[in-house]
Amino acid sequence: MSDRQKPRKLRRFFTGQTLQNTPHDLWLDPAESHHLRDSIRLKPGDACLVTDGQGGEAEAVVGEFAADGRTCLHVRQVLIKTGSFNDALELRVFPVMLRKGKTDLLVEKAQELGVHEFHAITSEHGEVQVSAEKTGKIVERWNRIAREASKQSGSLKLLRIETPRSFKEAIQSLSAEDLIVIFHPGADSIPFPQWLEEVRGLRGKVKNLNLFIGPEGGFSAEEIRWAQWHRREKNLRFVELGEVLFKADTAFVGIVAALRFSGILSA
Repeated sequence: MSDRQKPRKLRRFFTGQTLQNTPHDLWLDPAESHHLRDSIRLKPGDACLVTDGQGGEAEAVVGEFAADGRTCLHVRQVLIKTGSFNDALELRVFPVMLRKGKTDLLVEKAQELGVHEFHAITSEHGEVQVSAEKTGKIVERWNRIAREASKQSGSLKLLRIETPRSFKEAIQSLSAEDLIVIFHPGADSIPFPQWLEEVRGLRGKVKNLNLFIGPEGGFSAEEIRWAQWHRREKNLRFVELGEVLFKADTAFVGIVAALRFSGILSA
């Protein structure tokens, strides 16, 4: 079959509305409509896919373009799906913010690898500090990156992205029952392979993993002491990655990918 004869892959668009199990009409917001009409150049009558970012997906047909920039989609068939991964453990990541747009890369890879929540943090050894007035635009950009990564990877569940905050604020936001794992070289840290086996044994006993991934060289000694004092050692684990000093973005992708492909997260 020639390339021209092959059926074209349907493009996916996002809606803030929860998809229903019966045919209906819905309206894409102006941003998604711009992508549909001006970038992909779909026309009324063309077929596409629409997802609500929560695991629901539907086949639809492009309807009218409204004067306010929205696009009407005629939903024909709702497909009952749960997303790309069926996880027994919820994965939340707390990476220290990186310079030169590298945090954008972490968001993209987190979406592709099926992370559930992304909580960027600042640290004493981190190179990036964010003012409160800039956080809104930063989170908006990260949400756009996650949506685009979802479209390309086919993942139906969008990464939940929270507003950046400090290491201590992030620790304080978690309950005493939440398992906190801090990747940091030190005497109290266990090797990564050993920790993976521990996590395998926790399946069915904990609901989530909260991974704190610091900058090159790890978190400050004061931050580590504070975390130990605050948690009273309860549900707190320190893990090290060996003698090689990885860049922070390399460590992030390696840790999350190892968890994903080991099958530990899956139900």
